[in-house]
Amino acid sequence: MPAPSWDLAITVFFLIGIIFGYILQREKIIATLLSAYVALVVTQIFAGNVFDFFQGNRTLFNQIWVKANSSPFTIRVVLFLAIIALLSAKGGIQGTKSKGILSPIEILGLSFLTTGLILSTIFYFMPIETREAFMASSRMATLVIKYYPAWVIAPVIALVALGFFRKSD
Repeated sequence: MPAPSWDLAITVFFLIGIIFGYILQREKIIATLLSAYVALVVTQIFAGNVFDFFQGNRTLFNQIWVKANSSPFTIRVVLFLAIIALLSAKGGIQGTKSKGILSPIEILGLSFLTTGLILSTIFYFMPIETREAFMASSRMATLVIKYYPAWVIAPVIALVALGFFRKSD
């Protein structure tokens, strides 16, 4: 029996993301989307310092230091996902409630785009050689990796476009 491919893993990740979005509803999926953007920025700015700390090159409060064998990729992914989890759960960020025929479509679209943003960012954090290996072995990975700028921009465009269809209360 052949081993499952990365295409299957990526598809399952998207399905879980969409189901997660339906469970959370629109308000929380927007919070998760905004948290992903904040996490992307914070990770880009602070990942180097956090990596230096875990390599033992920096101290915290001039007393605490850690010597760990962690890669920059691991540090970036853990920092990125931790910020998303913290902000989504406790950050006080929320979207507006939406009703009507467009709401299920909004949830589906925003869940898909949020999942794509998170997954493509994780791939973006990988070393170039690893990304190329994924692209060589998986069509889905190629779409997620190759179109990273689109995954970053598409949720913003979707939020603005959906804002035109929403009635103000």
